[in-house]
Amino acid sequence: MDYLIVALVAGLAAVERKGFLQAMLSRPVALAPFTGLALGDLHGGLMLGPPLELLWLGAVNLGAALPPQEALGAAAIAGGAVLAGRALGTGVTPSVACLTLALVGTLATLGRTADRAIEEWNVRLAGRADARVAQGELRAAARANLQGLVLPFAVSFVLAPLAAAAAALLVPAALRRFPGALGPLAFGWAALTGLAAAAGARAFRAARGVGLVAAVVALSVVAARVLGIWR
Repeated sequence: MDYLIVALVAGLAAVERKGFLQAMLSRPVALAPFTGLALGDLHGGLMLGPPLELLWLGAVNLGAALPPQEALGAAAIAGGAVLAGRALGTGVTPSVACLTLALVGTLATLGRTADRAIEEWNVRLAGRADARVAQGELRAAARANLQGLVLPFAVSFVLAPLAAAAAALLVPAALRRFPGALGPLAFGWAALTGLAAAAGARAFRAARGVGLVAAVVALSVVAARVLGIWR
């Protein structure tokens, strides 16, 4: 049931993001808390929302721009972190958040690749709709518009729960296997929130920001070791 919730939230967010309403409800600052609330952990969602929003602040749908799919990334990260924290019995901690973001964050880039294919499909649908209008078939033209919403929904509906499931499986296993990593990962989460603030201030493109996540985690582990946080 939890994965169905993640799938529905991500799918509806993908539709709201570009095809319907566009009230910014699919932005990470709103979507991560909503995902957490839907899964029974609003606190965890609130912890994730602001850093993710800052990290993906440059991912904005303007005109023909095709940014990374921040809604897909936010839903998958929030869902995976909540489920991983539940499996550990700790809730969403900085360590869980950091490892989940490092594991799942690049899904936003994959989502952009899917968006490109969807846009090409929608161009063909728009051509069909124009042809139907020219023929006086207005209901058929309206159906073409609705068909354009199906594919974005389906892609996020499938990818988000798969990524969340991977995080729910791998994050608890990793933290149980390496309990000494809790301190460095918590240190890494603090570093990542700083990176997110810098990314937001400079309006980095989302792909560039997320590409630095693994490097920040690795450097945080080294720094924690040097400073004696990880003994």
